[in-house]
Amino acid sequence: MKIFAALNGGLGNQMFQYAAARSLAQRVGAELVLDTWSGFVRDRQYRRTYELGALPIQGRVARSAERLPIWLRRWKYRGSRPPRQPIEHHWFGDFLVETADVPPAEAGENHAQPSLSHQRFFHQFTPRRSTWLIGHWQSPLYFNDITPSLQVELMPPAPTAANLRALGAELERGESVALGVRLYEESANPEFHAYGGQIKGVPAIRSAVERLRSAHPAARFYVFCTHRAPLLEQLHLPADTVFVTHDDGFIGSLKRMWLLTRCQHHIFTNSSYYWWGAWLSAAVRSEEDQQIIAADNFINRDGLCAAWQRF
Repeated sequence: MKIFAALNGGLGNQMFQYAAARSLAQRVGAELVLDTWSGFVRDRQYRRTYELGALPIQGRVARSAERLPIWLRRWKYRGSRPPRQPIEHHWFGDFLVETADVPPAEAGENHAQPSLSHQRFFHQFTPRRSTWLIGHWQSPLYFNDITPSLQVELMPPAPTAANLRALGAELERGESVALGVRLYEESANPEFHAYGGQIKGVPAIRSAVERLRSAHPAARFYVFCTHRAPLLEQLHLPADTVFVTHDDGFIGSLKRMWLLTRCQHHIFTNSSYYWWGAWLSAAVRSEEDQQIIAADNFINRDGLCAAWQRF
């Protein structure tokens, strides 16, 4: 019996999907198989690619013939919405599907995207044959039981570049704060990625920064963002702030993720990428007191760890 992980999205989303599938496969004693193609071949808007291959993950890549069930499911529901049910049994395969708390048709004008929450059926599900996992599964409640394994399997490798290694050593040595700002500027509707369409603006981010500075006045800030967006200048960060952006020469999602894991404290907006940087940093800075402040507008209402603060 096999558990198939239907991977898609960026590195953070792929990590969530892998973590949930890995937990389920271990619980039921099934082989973990990763579909590294179907979720990316039609991604013309974001042009995401499979990124977990450089990590010491478990499981193997699906063969071409093994990907047929997910394409048959897409064909079956072409032009229509799949049924709102967590378990689907078809002649071509079984599917465990993450379902929305409120379906899109009932979400209303105040919800850019229907909300999600941790779904308990995941833990009671016992597959009767090979099963596909469909969804984002962006909650630690799906994989808390295998945390030690994931801290190893999803930890990015140390980069070879001397400047990145030097910066990583600096982050580990000092009281560093990773400020992760995700703007979704590549999206026509950035509010679609936030619960209730509520995006965190400058005042909210600045308030979180001041909260952390009050508790750790000697901490140094390292800003992680795709580029030097004008919004960053409005945050009035300390003069010694370091910018870790593409514009500053820091390119490569796994390399920047490795730098995130070296930081002691974290503040981040609704981004699965920065989520994992903070989560994995606990394995690196386990002997130290960490303050992690996360935006409360993640689509999944159970998406944040219990010990994290919200803004």
